[in-house]
Amino acid sequence: MRSGSLLFVSLLFVLGCERAPVPAAAENTPEPELAEAPAQAEAEPVAEPAAEAAEETPNQFGAALSDREAVALAQITGDPESYAGQTVKTEGEITAVCQRMGCWMEMNDGEGPTVRVPMAGHSFFLPRDVSGRRARIEGEVALRQLPPGEAQHLAEEGAQATGSRLQITATGVELL
Repeated sequence: MRSGSLLFVSLLFVLGCERAPVPAAAENTPEPELAEAPAQAEAEPVAEPAAEAAEETPNQFGAALSDREAVALAQITGDPESYAGQTVKTEGEITAVCQRMGCWMEMNDGEGPTVRVPMAGHSFFLPRDVSGRRARIEGEVALRQLPPGEAQHLAEEGAQATGSRLQITATGVELL
């Protein structure tokens, strides 16, 4: 059952990255015209969105990170077998991001190899311009050799860590 789930997630990953890029927010798109509301409705106050709530998490993507203790990325890359299947929190510098959708990134801490970080099941995406920034991530460590077709697909999108078995499937990313 687990290998079937892994195959399904892999298929979603490959197919999802091949979709057309998500267009940037259309800044000049005119707002649709709304039907004129009855005069009675104008007297009712309309709740404004809480600006402070939006400002609290502009650098948070996916699920909020837990309060678990962080593990150095070099420690994970140094002994990946001991972390396989575990959920970890770690941080490093983003060295590459999927330029089609933002559905994967690669990160490095300067001490070990670069790590592949797919976004869990394409449930969230990163901005495509965050390469070079530091990030804290939380996710499950997996040891998985990429099939040749998937490795080639990722390499065409700019990935460098396609030969590594180590990946951390991120459930949450916080840009620092």
